[in-house]
Amino acid sequence: MGVEARSVRPLPGSPKRKLRNYLLDQRFQLKYTGMVVGVTMIVASILGALAYHESKGQTEALQIQLATQPDLDPAVAAGLEAFGAERDREILLAIILGVAALTVALGFTGIVITHKVVGPAYKLRMLLTSVAKGPLKLEGGLRRGDELKDVFNAMHDMVQQLRTRREGDLQQIELALHAANQPGRTDDVLRLLNDVKSRIENELH
Repeated sequence: MGVEARSVRPLPGSPKRKLRNYLLDQRFQLKYTGMVVGVTMIVASILGALAYHESKGQTEALQIQLATQPDLDPAVAAGLEAFGAERDREILLAIILGVAALTVALGFTGIVITHKVVGPAYKLRMLLTSVAKGPLKLEGGLRRGDELKDVFNAMHDMVQQLRTRREGDLQQIELALHAANQPGRTDDVLRLLNDVKSRIENELH
């Protein structure tokens, strides 16, 4: 009998991810996402501040140039200054909205990416708990797009090997029980049982 669910493809009829289920390990996911978002906000804010400072510098240069042209129509000068000030406000608003949008996008992306790691880790922990309490058999698998597939396959191989060894031990015990029911077969029974005992001792050392 082989171990079930070798494939990491999603099982038929398996429940789809829901938004509220993306935070399986809130502490890890929010910590990782917060670090990424925080660093990105700092860098984006610095770059935005430099861009806004550059825009303000151009506006101030325009004001100085207008001040050196006394013959310029005051209405035209006022219009140019108003245009420069409006341009500065538009750039500042664009920077703020851009940083906010980037923060939201990275926050959502971070949660989704960490879910692809935390989700499989949670599933693997549940499978290991099930194997520890019950039969040496994996039931279920990872979903399409999940990470840690190599870890799942390694765990599958481990359980398969444990199951194969246990099946061999069971066969030896069955042979020993059969021999025990035969007259004059005491040595065979002891030999078979000692073989099983030796294999189990080797696995524990």
